[in-house]
Amino acid sequence: MPNEQSAVDNLQNEIEKLHHINQLVLDSVAEGIYGIDLEANVIFWNKAAEQLTGFSITDFKSNNLHELIHHTNNKGEHVPIHQCPVYHALKDGESLFIEDDLFWRKDGSSFPVEFTVNPMLEKNQHVGTVITFRDMTEKKKTEAILQEWEKLSLVGQMSAGIAHEIRNPITSLKGFVQLIRSHNEFKEEYFNIMDSEFNRMESIIQELLSFSKPQLTNYQKHDLNQLILQVVMLMEPHATLKNIEIKTNLPSTPIFITCIDHQIKQVLINLVKNALEAIMDKGTISIKLNKQDSKAILQVRDDGMGMTAEQIEKVGNPFFSTKNSGTGLGMMITNNIIKHNHQGTLEIQSELKKGSTFTIKLPIDLNVAKMVD
Repeated sequence: MPNEQSAVDNLQNEIEKLHHINQLVLDSVAEGIYGIDLEANVIFWNKAAEQLTGFSITDFKSNNLHELIHHTNNKGEHVPIHQCPVYHALKDGESLFIEDDLFWRKDGSSFPVEFTVNPMLEKNQHVGTVITFRDMTEKKKTEAILQEWEKLSLVGQMSAGIAHEIRNPITSLKGFVQLIRSHNEFKEEYFNIMDSEFNRMESIIQELLSFSKPQLTNYQKHDLNQLILQVVMLMEPHATLKNIEIKTNLPSTPIFITCIDHQIKQVLINLVKNALEAIMDKGTISIKLNKQDSKAILQVRDDGMGMTAEQIEKVGNPFFSTKNSGTGLGMMITNNIIKHNHQGTLEIQSELKKGSTFTIKLPIDLNVAKMVD
């Protein structure tokens, strides 16, 4: 009997030793790690998890883990446990990676996390789940700083471009003023050119104003079919002069979207204008509209000169243009209107000497409140 008791004691000591080693390993890891059984009870909780959240494993003996640290989505909106992705992964025995979420601390504050969920197996039986999480606060701060630097870089590029674009007409105007002063003569053609230069400056400034933040009242329901037809009517005379035909393929049932109508028309005008300039002589511009799920799909296609892959990459960059006399502001503004003001997407397909296709996808029911926050 003493020998049996000694063997049991030795076995117990070995188990405690292994448990201690396991806990040391868990506590040496910088990421928070915890395990839950099939009933979502916490069965282990490492030191990093305690440091990151302020909770110790004893806090979960009388409280549900979900309600303490993971009861919201990444926007801070409450999520019941049956909708929690960790809960679903636990029930289904699946692995999961979440890149952008929120965990909550004991003091009531939250912090951004990314985490992985992996099933815990014992003799090929699913007995629980292990969650490994990382505090992403510093990464988020770094990303925010980089975004600010990108904005400052963009402002710098725009400032240089604007200075260059406006300086040209100002130089011309200054030259004509000096010419008039030195020759003391007023020719009609001088005033026509000067007026043209003033118009060019006004156009640049007007385009830049398109970047102003939209107001809530600017968004209304509009018939996209009608906006397209209005633009076609406006651009058709320019197309006729170049022997270019504008064809439309519109649905019989109108597609209404929440938008700023004059901005959507500006996008269409920019795309049709670019298509007209891409076609040297004779050709076709096709405008197609259809509905796909909760989005309106608008395509503008031309059979003009096309673009290289390198040129496509640069479309929308400040002051990049495929035209010698272009400012590049048109496509930059088009991008801004579609992506930022209407939460849409713009895709470009093009082939040299065969033409280009611009595909715009716009949500039919736009979350307007989000646009003007």
